[in-house]
Amino acid sequence: MKALGLFKDPLLLGGFVSNLFNGFLNPLYISAILGKIEPKLISIGSFMASAFPALLGVLMENTRLFETLFRFLPILMAGEVFLTALVIYTSKGNAAVIYLAGMFIFGIFSTSILYLLQRVKEVLYQGDRARWDRRIASADALGYLLGSALVALGEVEGQDPTLIAVAGLMQTVLVYTFFLVSYLSVRRKLFNQVEEEVPPQWGWNTFGRLAYCFA
Repeated sequence: MKALGLFKDPLLLGGFVSNLFNGFLNPLYISAILGKIEPKLISIGSFMASAFPALLGVLMENTRLFETLFRFLPILMAGEVFLTALVIYTSKGNAAVIYLAGMFIFGIFSTSILYLLQRVKEVLYQGDRARWDRRIASADALGYLLGSALVALGEVEGQDPTLIAVAGLMQTVLVYTFFLVSYLSVRRKLFNQVEEEVPPQWGWNTFGRLAYCFA
C-alpha cells in the first residue's frame, strides 16, 4: 500500500504512464513507421532529435531565457500538442512525414519542456532527490514492463501510422496533464516566495507579480 501511495506524486505518475505507452507503442512504431522509411531519413530524424537538445542545453544556461520559458511552460505544452495534432491531420498517414515531424517536435518542444521541468524537481525534492530518482526509475521500468507485456502477450497488430501517432498524442496529453499539476504547485510556491520577499504594493509591480502567476 505504501508503494501505491507513491503514485500520488504527479511527476512519478506521469513517468509511469509515459513508459506504459512507450512499452506498448515502440514495437508498433518500429514496424509501422521506421520499417517503412529509408535509413537516410531515419538518420536525419535522429540528427534532429539529438542536435536540437544539444543546442537547447547551451541556450538554457542563460538564466533569463530559462526563467522566461519556465513562466510559459503550459503554452509550450499546448504548442506541442497542437503541432502534433496538425502533423497527424496533414500527413495523411505518410510514415516519413510523421517520423520527421515527430523528431523535430521532440527535439524542440519535448526537450525544452523536460529541461524546464528540472526546475520543478529542484523545488519539490531539494533534499531527497536521490531517493526520488530511484523511485522514478523504478516507476518508469514498471510502466515499460507492463506496456511491453501488453504487446507480447496480446494479439496486437498496428500497421496504421496515423493510429500510432494518435496514440502517441494521447500519451503526450495525459503525461503533460500530470506534469502540469506539479508545475502549477511549484509556480504558486515560487510566487508566494516573491510575495514574502517583496511587500505588496499597489502599482505596476503588482501587475508584474500577477503576470508571473498567471502567465
